[in-house]
Amino acid sequence: MVKTWPKKPYRWFQDGRWHISIPFTWTLPQVRQEILYRNLFNDDRPIVGGPAVKLMPDYLADIADVGSDMLGVLQRINPNATKTSEGCIRKCGFCAVPRIEKDFIEYESFPIRPILCDNNFMACSDKHRESVYTKLRGLKGIDFNQGLDARLMTKWDAEQLTELKAITRFAWDDVRVETAVLNAIRLMKDTGLPTRYLRCYVLIGFNDTPEDALYRLTTLVAHGVRPNPMRYTPLDSLTGKYVGKNWTEDELIRYMRYWANLRHTRGVPFKQFRCNQHYQKTQQELAIL
Repeated sequence: MVKTWPKKPYRWFQDGRWHISIPFTWTLPQVRQEILYRNLFNDDRPIVGGPAVKLMPDYLADIADVGSDMLGVLQRINPNATKTSEGCIRKCGFCAVPRIEKDFIEYESFPIRPILCDNNFMACSDKHRESVYTKLRGLKGIDFNQGLDARLMTKWDAEQLTELKAITRFAWDDVRVETAVLNAIRLMKDTGLPTRYLRCYVLIGFNDTPEDALYRLTTLVAHGVRPNPMRYTPLDSLTGKYVGKNWTEDELIRYMRYWANLRHTRGVPFKQFRCNQHYQKTQQELAIL
């Protein structure tokens, strides 16, 4: 069974020291408070790491030891997860990867697990992708968890993913790549992958408008693909709150609550959906965002 990805810092005790992996920068103040005031780690300086620490390495450096990558940390957080490469060939302005994984590297060896967390698996060489597909055969619950680069999708890759019955996730961050995203979806359908295996991350709140975001979300639903809205947060945010110039906080919350919970909300037309009214009626079922 797939373990849920933690949204909070992940802690473990090893070799007499506490280790903390911190995924999001807006949880850094919480960790700092724990170290300073709650005596959670006694007198020993913990070792901190993770994406947030890589983005803001100085934030905890005076009270903790900033650690380097440790083997097996990903599997501690999610035992079903693996990475076969690191880095990305793209330089998207909203993404942390170019800052924390500057070189694009294919791993010669990696744990064989069903959940792949590569940042741009499609950018790997044909030889590497073929090797990964071969090693995954026989596993259940295969999930290409990061958004695959639709611009690089080939018919051969679609055939491999369909043979693996893999949950296949793309990313539609910019309306200008619509042709590539819809072509990738078509390739997956043509090779026989049921649409229930298709997902698509949709970035909202970054250099877009509510109308732009709504177009991408509704277009995906019209093609039978479940969208996964992702609210943009600046890479150095310590609050987790950001409202772009074309948005309001209420509108961002409305989009997230509706489109992230379509199983519960799709019975209500989005134009009629209002957070306070409809969300309160189903708050026991909806994810709290």
